[in-house]
Amino acid sequence: MTSGAPIEAYVAPTLYSIIFVVGVVGNSLVIYIVARFSEMRTVTNYYIVNLAVTDLAFLVCCIPFTAANYTLPSWIFGEALCKIVNYLKQVAAQATCLTLAVLSVDRYCAIVHPLASLKFRRTRFALVASVCTWAASFLLAIPVAIYYRLVSFNFHGMRTYCRPVWPSVVWEQGYMIYTVLITYAIPMTVCSVACFCIAKQLRNRFRENQTGPLASIMQTRRVISMVVGVVILFGICWLPNHALNLWRTIYIRNKIPASVYWAKMFALFLSYANSAINPFVYTLLGENYRKCLRKTGCCCRHGNQKRDGTLTLKTCRRSGPGRSDIPAIKITLATDPDACGPDKEAGDASEV
Repeated sequence: MTSGAPIEAYVAPTLYSIIFVVGVVGNSLVIYIVARFSEMRTVTNYYIVNLAVTDLAFLVCCIPFTAANYTLPSWIFGEALCKIVNYLKQVAAQATCLTLAVLSVDRYCAIVHPLASLKFRRTRFALVASVCTWAASFLLAIPVAIYYRLVSFNFHGMRTYCRPVWPSVVWEQGYMIYTVLITYAIPMTVCSVACFCIAKQLRNRFRENQTGPLASIMQTRRVISMVVGVVILFGICWLPNHALNLWRTIYIRNKIPASVYWAKMFALFLSYANSAINPFVYTLLGENYRKCLRKTGCCCRHGNQKRDGTLTLKTCRRSGPGRSDIPAIKITLATDPDACGPDKEAGDASEV
């Protein structure tokens, strides 16, 4: 473990810095676009903005201090920051994973039960759900603020570390198992079930419209791939870190070998990467977000974009004289009304 210390002091901050920059830029763009363009303020985008906020908080609270842990021999930020930083890390991690689960449920309701979900798929309900997610995360993370403190070890000289000091081994093991459940097992189960139901529903629609336009068939396939991809991405990015934490909980008295130490560094990189990739998977790959990026000059591609009448699974109004409603089959993962869509309150509730 000690032989790798000089290398990790450079490797970890470099890798984490790349993730930090990409994640901050991507999530900030999502927040800016929804705040800047009123047509983007839909139910789904409220959840996506909340996800972007949780991802930003997670990256800001985790990466600088984690990189410092690999670079500095001791914790130099004092006991107050030791408690605050680790508390906010836990809060942000819980809020991120719970928001992913809520977002999956929202997609399930919009696509599988578009009419029944009209009653509660409103922006006001999305705001309340987001606030409740944060409130639950703040409350459930209180043990971290209580038990984290500065401890000293004789490791090549006396060094100070920011570590949890639990009342007993049972407490430590119990809280670790709880963390895996609340930040991985439960959200992953919810996302997987929602993903399965969404994919099944879209596949049935695809079979019913096999003779439809090629563009609509390709769009349906693309949506299924994206929905499945989001769940797989979440599972892959968070699994190594949770697996290592559980291993450490089971073998709590064992000395950590160098291989596990480096595996932990890579596992943290993956979990941070998930928060950096989320804005691109959920939003920036969507057509409406790309249009807004072009409007703000963030995209190098310029020129007028033609509004086509591609079919979507919602009703869309064409602009121009004698505008009339036409059936459509265009579904985006964020499922926002595009520039020709209905008003944001009533239209967003019926989007698919």
